Formats: sequence, C-alpha cells, structure tokens
Amino acid sequence: MKLLFSISCLLIAPFWLAGQDVFDFTGTWEGILTQEEGGYTPEYAFKLVLEQDGMDIKGRSFVKYGEIYAEMELEGRLIGNRAIHWEEIKLLDNWKHEHMEWCYKRADLFVVKRGAKPKLEGPWSGNTGEADCVPGKIKVSRVSPRA
Repeated sequence: MKLLFSISCLLIAPFWLAGQDVFDFTGTWEGILTQEEGGYTPEYAFKLVLEQDGMDIKGRSFVKYGEIYAEMELEGRLIGNRAIHWEEIKLLDNWKHEHMEWCYKRADLFVVKRGAKPKLEGPWSGNTGEADCVPGKIKVSRVSPRA
C-alpha cells in the first residue's frame, strides 16, 4: 500500500508543480550585495533590472561602493517557478581604481515573501577572468514604478 501511494505521488507531482503560478521577475530590484571576508568591502549597493520572456531572463546589474561602480549585461533562466539563475556577460560601463578588476558574477536568487514586497535572495560567485572572486549574498526588493 505504501509503495502504491509513493508511486502515485511521483506520478502526480510533475502535474501539480506545473500548475503552480510562475513568478514574474520583470522589474527593478534594489538592495545589497555582500562579500565575504577578503573582498574589497563587505557590502555594496546593488540593483537588478530584469526582463522575463517565458523561462528566459535578460537585463542589467548595477553595483556601487562610493565612487566605484559597474553596469553589466546579464542573462539567465528560471529555475522552477520561483527562482532564477543569471550570469553577467558584458561590462557596459564602470569606474574603478587602477589596481582593481571587475568580477563577472553569477547567482541563484529565490523569491522570499517577507512583508508586502517580494524579495530575491541568494548566493553569488564569480570570476575576474584571472581568478575567482570572494563570494557573498544578494538581497534585493522589488521597486515600485514611479510616475
């Protein structure tokens, strides 16, 4: 009997999951990007501008600390119905100190409901092209459009 129940659950689960609403990631998300010990600074201002087309994500990321900033193009895909994986693919604009290198980041962000606004949170890692970056976490909230 337990075996029959287990098999039934396995057969029904994909249809139940397919019926779940897919979260719409399109919009502007602002918050912070943290970096573990050994990075340039423990916390940066961070923004994502995302466009969702079916399961595909494209957009831009913006990271800033004082006068240092970077804008990067990104692309990615949905993971299930309530998470995304994205990777930065191109540096669009920046200012940095001469000795610095930009980290091309990748992240898995998950929808977290706390309060009225949805949030995206998750780990990030990356590479400068020469070496791995000190990883961290991203925490952003959806920004309401302004008139």
